[in-house]
Amino acid sequence: MNNLAQQLAEYIVTLRYDSLPSKAVDSAKQCILDSTGNMLYGCCTAVGEKAKAHIKAFPGGAKGSLVFVPGGDSFPADDAAFISTLMARSSDLDDGHRVAMGHPGSFLIPAVMAYGQVMNANGKEMLTAVIAGYETYIRIGETINPSSYRERGFESTSVTGSVACTAALGKLYNLDAAQMKDALGLAATFTGGLIEYQNDGSMGKVLSGAWAIRNATMSLQLALSGFTGPEAIFEGKKGFAQAFSNHPEPEKAVAELGSVFKISEIYFKAHACMRGLHCAIDAVLDLRERFHLTPENIDSIIVYTTPFVGRLSKPCPRTEISAQNSLEFTMAVALKNGHIASERVLAAAMKQSDVFATARKIKLVMDPEVSAFVQAHPSCWGSVQVSVGTKDRRTHETFVSLPRGEAENPFSWEELKQKFCRMTENTPYQPYASELAERLAHFEELSAPGNLYHPWNESRITHNRRSSHKKGR
Repeated sequence: MNNLAQQLAEYIVTLRYDSLPSKAVDSAKQCILDSTGNMLYGCCTAVGEKAKAHIKAFPGGAKGSLVFVPGGDSFPADDAAFISTLMARSSDLDDGHRVAMGHPGSFLIPAVMAYGQVMNANGKEMLTAVIAGYETYIRIGETINPSSYRERGFESTSVTGSVACTAALGKLYNLDAAQMKDALGLAATFTGGLIEYQNDGSMGKVLSGAWAIRNATMSLQLALSGFTGPEAIFEGKKGFAQAFSNHPEPEKAVAELGSVFKISEIYFKAHACMRGLHCAIDAVLDLRERFHLTPENIDSIIVYTTPFVGRLSKPCPRTEISAQNSLEFTMAVALKNGHIASERVLAAAMKQSDVFATARKIKLVMDPEVSAFVQAHPSCWGSVQVSVGTKDRRTHETFVSLPRGEAENPFSWEELKQKFCRMTENTPYQPYASELAERLAHFEELSAPGNLYHPWNESRITHNRRSSHKKGR
């Protein structure tokens, strides 16, 4: 039997749009809608501006056709992909997978949109590349996680992402099976990334997807030039799975390959913070609504959980990224506002003393019952029991094992569209958000999806709207 890299390569190069199940295509369009919303939001953030300023200050000799990024600026594709993935990551509202860990939409969609413009790829070709990337990401991620991330501190977005992005871009660039196998092997050989940024709020978080793209493009170029990758890179004794995991399961990379499409397991986020905090936030929002809780009538909050969630205890964050990784602070923000719809909500809260006062009321308890539940249900790693004591001496409790947006409790297309429209607020795309979402819902019909970012796209949309009215639609 062929090694795992060869099996994956053959699967990727033979994947065809016409053979994709409708559910997988629908899931891919949801991922594109969500990631595009994140990118459009990011074009007006400090991180987005910092990314563009970096490229302008240190262009690095990038060559080739100019392509558009959210906001309408144009850059060479390598730089455009770098900028777009930082935009997509800035809001902390990007998609993910709770077993493979990490956030594939934060780099796969930006990369496919950027390099797809270079290749003049149409909607069907881009959708196929996106699905190839997600399938690779989830399958490779499952071979090493959750221990790689939870126990060893590897950043799956960059570690697994390098291989997944190689699959997606290799599909766009029409690599043959031998070239694809070598590219995957090279990407896996040189991949890496750590989550130490979670402890101090530094910016490795927003850069992890950019590393995945850079590694992928280099691996593709080397494979096309005849450089080879290890034959048994995933299952080998010195290979990817054993290097990154305490409990490697390389066989998961190809289990039910081609018959089960794992892209439909992707989750989407409602709260602009780390996914490990969402169960606790959902819990406090549920209690807030049911019992009309306010910060003023709360005496104490106890979060019963596990060390995996407990490591995120930091009631006094000093940076916005640190705030996105703070259990107490995000719960306090949610309790006050009823949501954390964007990172701007967190940024504003960092100037509000009452939020910090509420955060100090929150205590964490490492609970054996919750730990036993997580041990029996490993993918429910964010589980919490939240108990709120009010000043009238009442206690309200709830247990949450999975947050909203998971495949078991999904958002509808309409809910994702509403999120998309919120993400475009205060951006040049706000007046056309609903129409853009409608175009993304029919992504397979687009001849040049990259033009969604075109600086003259607004006039085109307006023209299309007028034409549609004339036709009586």
